[in-house]
Amino acid sequence: MEIVRAIGADFEFVIEHGAQSLQEGTRGTFQAVGNEARVQELLDPLWERGAYPLVAKAGEQVLGWITVGAAKDPFSGEEVGFLYELYVLPEHRGKGLGKQMMERGISELREQGHTEIRLNVFAGNPAQKLYESLGFQVRNLQMELK
Repeated sequence: MEIVRAIGADFEFVIEHGAQSLQEGTRGTFQAVGNEARVQELLDPLWERGAYPLVAKAGEQVLGWITVGAAKDPFSGEEVGFLYELYVLPEHRGKGLGKQMMERGISELREQGHTEIRLNVFAGNPAQKLYESLGFQVRNLQMELK
């Protein structure tokens, strides 16, 4: 298994599976069925700003990806490293792949000079435990009233 910067068909794979990734990551807030075009609308601006996916591959088979890039803090204007998305295909979960991709994404952002790295995670997402095990801490909370 290797983790490499996405090229060519890897981008198509990320787009193709992006709706499912967003549905799982948002705990069902984003509905995958019928929203495939919306995935492209969400990803294009990220990629235009320089973000890119790193894909975990076994040969030519993509096992998952993590999207890395930069973001500006809306209050300080400071640029920080950002992990936009982590996704492991269901059949490859539970093997430590998510942790390996997180470590590679963090390393990539550190090599780019980012001293602070952030990510967003929906409440109840099981990946939060992984993020905490890597040292991520709650920075702010978004709350809602229905």
